[in-house]
Formats: sequence, structure tokens, C-alpha cells
Amino acid sequence: MESAELTGSPCDFILAGNAIITLKSKKTGKHFTYRIRKKKNQDVWFVSALYNPSDQMYSYIGCITEFGKFVHTKKSQVNSDSPVFQAFCWSWNNLRSEKLEIWHEGRCGRCGKSLTDPESIQRGFGPYCWGKINE
Repeated sequence: MESAELTGSPCDFILAGNAIITLKSKKTGKHFTYRIRKKKNQDVWFVSALYNPSDQMYSYIGCITEFGKFVHTKKSQVNSDSPVFQAFCWSWNNLRSEKLEIWHEGRCGRCGKSLTDPESIQRGFGPYCWGKINE
């Protein structure tokens, strides 16, 4: 299934618990793919960057804290000045920028199941998870 551009709140999708997104600069055309997973029973999200697309291998780069700040940690597997880290940092602080495209891979941001309904694909959540997000 092709990726779809998010039309709802990017923050809701990214923080849903099991999101995979591709962030693309409209200016340069460069893009990076990230996996964002919520730590169980805590308001902390681990951010990993795709570094081997053929094997779907990700490297941990930092976390989004309970206060909504993206930070580099001791366990980050890249330097804070690396392009993949800097791109996520800028994007996180500019989610509504006209210079940024945010794409999901056709899976629910909350449960990770494949999306098949056009409306679900557009919003990034299946009907059950959409109901849970909007409770």
C-alpha cells in the first residue's frame, strides 16, 4: 500500500503509540522515516530512525518527554548534530509548517494494523482506534 499524507492532527498520530512516519522537506526533497512508540503506562515516546529500509531496521535517536519536548538521551544511537536527529527535532517543533510533508505508511498510528478504508487512511487511524483517540 502506498503512503498517505496525514490530513488530521499530526501530533495526535505521532503520539498515538505505534506510529511510523516519513518527514519530507518541501524545500530540499530530503526525507527520513521514523518510528515513534509510547512507553507503556508513561507519557514518554521513543523515537527511532529507519537506517536500513530493506531490513526495516531502526536506530533509537531520542525521546519525546511528557512535556512534549524532543530530547537526545544517553542511549541515543546517533549524535545530536546528525541530520536524522536534526530533521526530527526541527519537524517536531514545526509540525504545521508549509515546508514539511508528513506521511504515514498506511497503518494505524495506535495499533499498527493495515488501513483499508479511504477515510481511515486519510486520518491515519482505523475506526476503533479513532473512537479511542476521540474519547
